[in-house]
Amino acid sequence: MRKLLCSCLGILLALTGSLRTVSAGTSTGTLTVTASVTGVCVIGNATLAFGTYNPTAATALPATTTVTLTCSLGTPYNIGMSAGAGTGATTTLRLMTAGASTLGYNLFRDAANTLNWGNTVGTDTLSGTSSTSTLANTINIYGQIPAGENAAVGSYTDTVIMTVTY
Repeated sequence: MRKLLCSCLGILLALTGSLRTVSAGTSTGTLTVTASVTGVCVIGNATLAFGTYNPTAATALPATTTVTLTCSLGTPYNIGMSAGAGTGATTTLRLMTAGASTLGYNLFRDAANTLNWGNTVGTDTLSGTSSTSTLANTINIYGQIPAGENAAVGSYTDTVIMTVTY
């Protein structure tokens, strides 16, 4: 009986040893993911409407408008304004025209009308850094027709190019 039990045990051990567990192998690697965000700005269009100007009035005629500037988050920018299309206009005194007639006006970066808005980066442009979560910044533009501008009757217009340097 002992022999029989030992034989059975030997057979059982032999069978167990030959029954190997089959397992799948594994291996790992890495995936590198990259992206670059470039600084970019886009400025919208705007209209500055003075309304009706009275050349005999003793006070200047102010007007205000806004323009949307959308930049990549953290992008530093400068916004400049050209002299406009009027012949002889400068960034200090721009000229709207109605035919051959002109009407002078000014553009400012501040509500107090003390900071002229020109087109020389670092001198008379509006600087800032895009820092809003929506990336859209509202930029205020202040205008003024000085008192005493002698202009003929007519509808005056001008086109000023806004340039964003970033």
